Amino acid sequence: MRRRDPSFWNTLLFHLRGIPLHLTYLRFAMNTSTLHSSSRRNTVIRTVAAVTGDIAAGLAVASACMWLIESAALGLFLTFVVWLLGSLLALALSQYVVHPAVGVVLSDRKLDLAVDALSGLSSVLTAAGAELGHGLLGSVRSALRRRGLQPA
Repeated sequence: MRRRDPSFWNTLLFHLRGIPLHLTYLRFAMNTSTLHSSSRRNTVIRTVAAVTGDIAAGLAVASACMWLIESAALGLFLTFVVWLLGSLLALALSQYVVHPAVGVVLSDRKLDLAVDALSGLSSVLTAAGAELGHGLLGSVRSALRRRGLQPA
């Protein structure tokens, strides 16, 4: 009996399992019955922060590449090399600096505390804004009465 060779797809999957890929966006369970609204909210906040950090890192590296290319008056090949190294640097910054920093700075506990603090602050500011608006409206009415105008 002849032994069957593994398919290309199975060989590729076997070799890809050894590569450490860190997808910080997708670390939440796909079963939505186990997710709470706060974990969904925190995942969205972390995803937006990571994408924003990726864009910022990419723009910073791109501006550094443009500065280097313009100031050194590089030729076509060296310009290509600078852009290639810049894109690799932006990917490395994203993978090894931005995503771990987002994971550390925006942990579930810290995000829950921040959201609770901001929701408490927003309720206080809403009440203060209503009081301020009421007081301001009363002042405008009294000023109009003093000038002889009748407020509506």
